[in-house]
Amino acid sequence: MAKNYYVSKNNQQIGPFSEDVLLNKIKAKEISWMDYIYDDVKKDWVIIVEHKAFNKMFTESVLKHAVSDPTLNTVKTRTKDLSPVDSIKEKAWYVLKDNNNYGPFSQAEIIQMLQAKIIYEYDFLWQPDMESWKRLAEIPDFSRTNLKKLIQSGDPEISELFFRRRNVRVNYGCSLIVHNNKQIFKGRSLEISAGGAGVFIDTNQFAPGQNLFLHFQPGDGVPPFNAVCTIISKEFHTNPISKANEYKYGVKFTSISQNIKQKIQEFAEKEIIHRKKVS
Repeated sequence: MAKNYYVSKNNQQIGPFSEDVLLNKIKAKEISWMDYIYDDVKKDWVIIVEHKAFNKMFTESVLKHAVSDPTLNTVKTRTKDLSPVDSIKEKAWYVLKDNNNYGPFSQAEIIQMLQAKIIYEYDFLWQPDMESWKRLAEIPDFSRTNLKKLIQSGDPEISELFFRRRNVRVNYGCSLIVHNNKQIFKGRSLEISAGGAGVFIDTNQFAPGQNLFLHFQPGDGVPPFNAVCTIISKEFHTNPISKANEYKYGVKFTSISQNIKQKIQEFAEKEIIHRKKVS
């Protein structure tokens, strides 16, 4: 018996669709690869490109497009035993963004696009050595540890890839109220900048790309404020004191008052000056 699938598009459930019908609707752009599909195994809604039954099909469509497009390099597995500089210049990565795939790009180009906020940690990447598409934040090549090694390599060609944050980020602790249009959660901030923040929230149900409403309680140097945010990263932590499991989210501010943004910037600059005096 052919399997049918339900799809969630714009918060509306549609279907059920057979596999062929669903693929035709994706091809006709009636449904996006980034829409949600119900996964009977996980008992949850997942992005279509993450669904086991469709991930391989999407990869094959990328390969087919790459081979037929003369402007793209021929798809090939990554060359082994390259020097660090040559390795990050090798064009082996494909990006899925806004239901379109782009590439191939080198690791260096991906890093530059990440820093320029052209792509984010929650966007999907793939290269031919990988079994399936993964979010950038889940790929070891782009982990903080690996990027730190690149920065500390001392190679001037690699160092040129990295530039300072557009907004200074400093430690900042305060309580949070978090809302996702359905439930209210508690949280606390860890660091802040005029462009975003690092926060702990007492749930693991949020995912990169999701929008949240955050209310920051009064903190040292910044008045209480509200912000609409988009999650750009998610990390699992164990609190060293309470031993409780925690989830750290990196968020960018998508809606925040200009007055608050200025106060955060002033607070961050004062903290940097204080830090330099102490050291």
